[in-house]
Amino acid sequence: MRKHHGIHANASPRAMRRIALLTACCAVALPGVAAAQSDAEAGEDVTIIGTRVETGTKTDAALTEVPQSISIISAQDFNDRAAVNLQDIIRYSAGASSELNGVDTRGDFLAVRGTGAEQYLDGLNRMPGFIYGGRIEIFTVESAELLRGPSSTLYGGGGAGGILNSISKRPQETFGGEIGIMGGTDDYKQFQFDVTGPVVDGVSARLVGLVRDADLQQKGQKNDRIVVMPSVTLRPGPDTEVTFIGLYQRDKLGSQTYLPTSKTIDGSGATRISDDFYLGEPDFNHTFASHYALTMLISHRFSDAVAFNSRTRAFEQDTDYQEVFGYTGFGGAYADAGRTIANRAWYLNRAKYSGLSSDNNVVLSFDTGPLEHQILAGFDYTEFREDKEEGFGQAPGLNLYNPVYGVPFATGVGWTTDTKNTQLGFYAQEQIRAWDRVSIVVGARHDKVKSNVNGFQNPDNEAWTFRAGIIGDVVKGVSPYFNYSESFLPVFGSNFFGVAYVPRTGRQYEAGIKFQPNARMLLTLAAYDIKEQNVLIADPDELQNFIQGGSTRSRGVEAEAKVKLPGQFDLTASYSYTRAEYLVVDGRQRGDRRENLPEHQASLWATKGFDLGGDLSARIGGGVRYQSDKVSFDQLYTIDPVTLFDAMAELTYGKWSLSVNAANLSNERVYTNCSYDSSPTVQEGYCYLGKDRTVLVSLRRKF
Repeated sequence: MRKHHGIHANASPRAMRRIALLTACCAVALPGVAAAQSDAEAGEDVTIIGTRVETGTKTDAALTEVPQSISIISAQDFNDRAAVNLQDIIRYSAGASSELNGVDTRGDFLAVRGTGAEQYLDGLNRMPGFIYGGRIEIFTVESAELLRGPSSTLYGGGGAGGILNSISKRPQETFGGEIGIMGGTDDYKQFQFDVTGPVVDGVSARLVGLVRDADLQQKGQKNDRIVVMPSVTLRPGPDTEVTFIGLYQRDKLGSQTYLPTSKTIDGSGATRISDDFYLGEPDFNHTFASHYALTMLISHRFSDAVAFNSRTRAFEQDTDYQEVFGYTGFGGAYADAGRTIANRAWYLNRAKYSGLSSDNNVVLSFDTGPLEHQILAGFDYTEFREDKEEGFGQAPGLNLYNPVYGVPFATGVGWTTDTKNTQLGFYAQEQIRAWDRVSIVVGARHDKVKSNVNGFQNPDNEAWTFRAGIIGDVVKGVSPYFNYSESFLPVFGSNFFGVAYVPRTGRQYEAGIKFQPNARMLLTLAAYDIKEQNVLIADPDELQNFIQGGSTRSRGVEAEAKVKLPGQFDLTASYSYTRAEYLVVDGRQRGDRRENLPEHQASLWATKGFDLGGDLSARIGGGVRYQSDKVSFDQLYTIDPVTLFDAMAELTYGKWSLSVNAANLSNERVYTNCSYDSSPTVQEGYCYLGKDRTVLVSLRRKF
C-alpha cells in the first residue's frame, strides 16, 4: 500500500600537445573550408529574449528557423534569481527540473523532459563522465542555451533529454567590466571581478575571477572557491578569430548528508529530528577539487560560401572526496531497538580525471534557385580518463538525539579503478531555407566508442543516429514545426563496483509552434514523445552508486513565453507536463513513475524598471515556482506539491549598483530523491535536502 507524506515544502603537456596536433590536422585536412560564426558572435547577437542561437544547428540560426525547442538564459537571469550553482539557472525553464539530489556537493544534477541533461561548455561536453566536484562557476558564464530533446547527430554525447550549453565570457573589443562584493545567507562572502578590452590592434583580453568564503546549508560545512579565468582573442584579419580561455578553479567544500526518512519527512513529535541535523562527520566529510582547463576556439571565413570552425578543450582535475553517511547495509538502519543510534558508513574517493575534446567542422553555403543551403560536415573526438582510489567501510554509529562527533575510526583505500574512454564521431547536416518561409534540417552521424577498465578492453560500441525536422512560417511570426531525432550517449567511467557503463540510446518525436512577431516576444508550445534505453538511476541500496539498465519513456507538453513590454517590464512564464515512466528496469513495474520528477511544473517571473531621474534608476522583480507531487524511487512515498517564491530589488546610480536577490523567500523545506527499504530488518530510507532560503546582497561597480 502506498504511503503519502507531505513536506514543507592544468592541462598536462601531453594534453596540450594533442590540442596542437588536432588543430594542425584540421588545418591540413580541411583547407579552404570554414565554420559557422563563433559562439561569441552568437552570444553577442542574443537579446534578453533571444533571437539567434548556435547550439541547435552549430550554425548561426534564427530561433524561428530551428525545428526544435530552445531557451536562452542570460547572465542577468542568473543574478536576478539568486542562482548560486549551474542547476539553479534552469528553475524558470519549461520542462526542466533542478536539484535532483538537492544541495549535493558532488555535482549539478538536472533533468530535461524527464531524463538527465548533459552539461556542455562552449559547444563541448564539459565532463564526459560523472566527476566528483569541479562544478561550473556561473560567474564565468555569459549565457546558457537549453536545447531540448536528442541532438546526437551534432553532439554525439547529447542525451535524450537535451543539453545545457553554457557560453563562457570572452574578450570584447571595447573596454568594460565590473568589480563587486557579495554577502548573504550561509555566511556567504564573495569578491569578484571581470575586466575586458583591447590590448593592441587585433588583440583583446579578459580576466574573470572570484574568491568565495561561505558555508553550505548545514553549518560548519565549507563552501569556499577560488576561480581565475584569463582569455585572449587574436584577430589577425577580418575573417579570422582565435580565442584561448584558461581556467583554474579550486573548491574546498564540505558535503551535505542525507536524513532518515522516518525521522524527517515521515517523523512527528519527539522522534522527529531537525532538518538541520548533520548525520556525517564535520571534520571528515569534505569535497576538495582542483580543476585546470584550456580551451581554444578558432573560426575562419575563406569566403562568403566557405567557413571553418574548431573547438578544443583539455582539462585535468584532482578530487579528494570523503563522506560519512547513514547506511542500512550493516544489519539495518539502527544499532539499537529504540532506533536512536543510526548506523553509518564511510566512503572515500581520491581521483585524477583528465579529458580532451575537439570538434571541427566546415560550412558550405550556396543557393539553388529559391533554396538557400547550408551544408555542415565535421568530426569530433573525446577522450576521458579517470584514475580512482576508493574505500568503503563501517563508521561509528551516531545518536540522533544526543550526537557525539569525532569518535575515531579507520579508513583506507580498498580498490582502484583506471579507465580510459574514447569517442570518435563523424557528422553531416543540411539546412535548407525555401522561399524564405520554410526551413528543413536533416542530419546523420556515426560514432565509435572504446572503453578500457583496469587494462581490460570492453567491446566497442558503434551507432548511427539521424535527425530530420521542418519548420515553416504560415503567417508572419507563427512557425509550426516537427522533428524526429535520435540519441547515442556514451556513459564514460564505471560504477561503484568498477563495472564500465554502456551507452544510452534514445529517440524522440516532437511537434510545436513558435510565435515571435518581433524581437521582444517569443512564445513556444511543444509536445514530445521520448524513449531511452540504458538509463542511469541512483542506486537505492548504495548511495554512492548509479545503476544502469532498462528503458524509460517520457511524454509531455511544454509552453514558455518571454516578453519585453513597454515601460521596462519583462516577463517570463512557463508550464510543463511531463509523464516520465519506466518501461523495463530491474525492480520497477512497467508504468511506474520515474522518481523525483514532478508531472506538472509552472513558473512566472517578472521585473519592472523605473527611471528615478538623473543617473538614478531601480528595478524590482519577483517570481513563483510550482511543482506537483513526486514519488520516491521505490514508489512508496509521494512528496506533496511545493510552491516557492523568489524576489529581487536593484538600485543603480551611474555605474554603481546595489541589489538584493532572494530564492525560496518563504524558506519552505524541500526534500528530494527519497528512498525507503520496507524489509523487516531495515524499515528506513534517506532523503536529500533541497535548498532553503538564499538571500544575497551585491554591490557592483561597472567600468
